[in-house]
This record gives sequence, structure tokens and C-alpha cells, in this order.
Amino acid sequence: MNKIKTSDSLTIGFALFAMFFGAGNLIFPPFLGWESGKAWFAGFLCFIFIDIGMSLLAMIVISRNEKGAEALTGKLGSKLSFVLLGLNCLCIGPFVAIPRTASITYEVGVLPNFGEVNSWLCTGIFFGISFLLSVRQSKVVDIVGKFMAPAMFVALVALIVKGFATPVGEIGPASELSGVVRSGLLSGYQTMDMMAAYIFSVAILITIRQKGYTEQKEQAGLILRGGLVATALLFVVYGGLAFIGATASVSVTGEMSQSALLILLTNQLLGKPGLILLGVIVAFACLTTAIGLFTSIAAFFSEKLGVRYEVMVTVFTLVSWVISNFGTAAIISMAAPVLDLIYPVLIVLVIFGLAGNRLQSDITYRFAAFGAFAASVLLRIGTLLDTDIFASVLPMSEMGFGWIVPTIVCAAIGAFWVKRRGDTEELEELNEKL
Repeated sequence: MNKIKTSDSLTIGFALFAMFFGAGNLIFPPFLGWESGKAWFAGFLCFIFIDIGMSLLAMIVISRNEKGAEALTGKLGSKLSFVLLGLNCLCIGPFVAIPRTASITYEVGVLPNFGEVNSWLCTGIFFGISFLLSVRQSKVVDIVGKFMAPAMFVALVALIVKGFATPVGEIGPASELSGVVRSGLLSGYQTMDMMAAYIFSVAILITIRQKGYTEQKEQAGLILRGGLVATALLFVVYGGLAFIGATASVSVTGEMSQSALLILLTNQLLGKPGLILLGVIVAFACLTTAIGLFTSIAAFFSEKLGVRYEVMVTVFTLVSWVISNFGTAAIISMAAPVLDLIYPVLIVLVIFGLAGNRLQSDITYRFAAFGAFAASVLLRIGTLLDTDIFASVLPMSEMGFGWIVPTIVCAAIGAFWVKRRGDTEELEELNEKL
């Protein structure tokens, strides 16, 4: 085994930072702090755990297997694996994440600096550039990413330092802890970074192998070290933004969207020059993120469906353009129910994936995933019907963890099933159906 170089750890760390440091994620920490008041740090810890914590864990687990993400989702069966990965890709692609990059560019980069400009025109230009660079798979993305991520980090550190030196106001009373924890959890869901980790992990592994790390233990070790670097950087940025949001919990009142709050805070701390700088950096960072997502998602569906890569990019561009004009708030609202259903299943697969070969049967995975999904469906139905009938019987539902106990119970049932019956003909029939 080769000794892992510090320089390689830093390189991978900054690569992971650039990957998860999407400009769209910037709107969530300030809003979380603003909502939480003096309990902002508790909410932030939940946010950072679900965001980068679970993303890093997913990449480490995936790096242990040559099949990539399908090593985890494949435990559910080939058909369900495709459905889950497909939904995952659509969420981080044309249905949520990609449209959000354009809507945030418009709301944060264009409106504060140029006033009312036609959103269809602005997002059309955004996606026109994205399409040209994605369909040709240009190396411009790498160049922009290398320069814009550090520039954005420096600019945001300046904003954070100013926010600590001259706070916007006093931090308000702490919100109820269960609500803060739930907000942190849901905000972490909305970043969709763990969902992206399932897809982006392949690109990171290719980079690592090119550096000469061929053994799986070396690759996992390098991802862990690089992940710690990325975590430290994100902890500073997201934590600082959450604190700044908390300092506005008294002075800023009324209805406020995530984008509007970030703009207001930037204007109060850095003035018009700060808004211009934020707008430019957010625009380039969102563009880089969109191109990276387009290329990854289009490549996935092109391979699975046998459709030309260029066709998939074209279709996804048009769909993303339409959805982006719904606005960031609407996109976040539409995404919430889907993320509530998918995220617990993905988390369960990662956690159980840590066991590796110690779980002798895939049945345990399937029972656990079913428990998480079924509980999430019931909780979502309760929300739609405006009743807490399901939440009242599922422990930790008030904090957003109502799926944990059903997952444990179903996993235990699955383990018992395997112990009593083993991998018999019934299991083979189930495999064929799934």
C-alpha cells in the first residue's frame, strides 16, 4: 500500500469542497440561523451532519466496491435499483437542483443588481451557456471550477468576518429544539448533496486512481482525509452564515424567502459592492454546478436507456428551463415531499453499507429500506391530511426522524427471516421480481 500524500489529500479535499459547495446551498444556513435564534448551532449541527457528513460517508462506502453506487442500491434488486437511482438523478438534475441553480442566479445575481428583468430571458441565457458547455463536455468547467470555488470561499469568509465584527443585530430567543432539529434536517435534505454523492463518487474515484491509488483501502483512506478537509471548509462557511442569519433573528421580521434573506444580509454587511460580488460569484458557481450535473445525469440516463448523450442533455435543458421560472421558493416547496421519501432510504443503504459483507443476505437491506420508505409515506400522508395520527405513534417524528424506529424493526424482522429460512427458493423468486 502506498503512503497517502498530504498534497493529494488537499487536492481531493478541495475537489470535494467544490463539488458540495454549490451556490444553491448558500441560501439554507442563513435562513436556518434566522429561524432558530439562539438555538442556531444545534440546527446547524443537524444540517452539517445530513449535508456533508452523510455525503462523505456515502462516498467512503461506495468507494469500497467497484460497482459504485449500484453496489448499494443493487441490494434492493435491479429494477428497484434503477428506479431509486433514476429518481435520485431526476431530483439532482432537471426537476430540482439544476432549475434551482438558474433561479438562484436570477434572484441573487440579477434582480438585486439590475432590477426587474424578464426571468425567461435570463434563465434562457443561463441554460444556453450550460447546454453548449455540457453537450461538448468542455474542459472550461474544470477551469471555472478551480478558480470560482476558491474565489467564492474568500468572498464568503469576508462576509462572515464582517458579520462577526459588526453583527446585523441581536440573536433572538431560541426556537423549540425539536423544530430546530427538524429544520436542520430538512435543510440538509434540500442541499441534496448526499444524493449527488451517489453519482459524483465515480468521478472522484477516477481522479484518485489516476493519482496511482489502486487499492480500495487507499481510495477510501484518501476520500476520508480529503473529506475532512472539505468538512472543515464547509463547517466554517455554513457555520458562519448560520450565525449571521441568527444575528438577524430580531431585526428582520415578517415573511422572508431564503434568497431574499441572503441578499438582505449581504447588503447590510457589505453594501452594493458586496451584492455585485455575490451576484457574479453565485452566477459562475451555479453555472459550474449546472454543467457538472448535466454531464453526470445525462451520461447516466444515456447509458441506462440507450439514448444519445446529446439528446438527454437537450431534453434536460428544456425541462430545467421551464421549471426554473417557477422560482426558488416554489422549487424548494415542490421538492420537499419527494426528498422526504427518498432521503431516508438512501441514508439506510449507506448505514447498512458500512456492514459490508457482514450482512450475508440482501433481505435485511430490503426490509430496512421498506421500513424507512413506508414510515416516510405515512408521515407524508399525515402532513397532507393535516393530522398527526401517524406522527403520534412513530417516535422522534417531531424532529423528522420518525422513520428510524420502523427501519430498525423491519431490519430485525429481515434478519430473523434470513436466520430461520436462509437464502432459499423464496429469496430467488423475490430477486427475479425485483
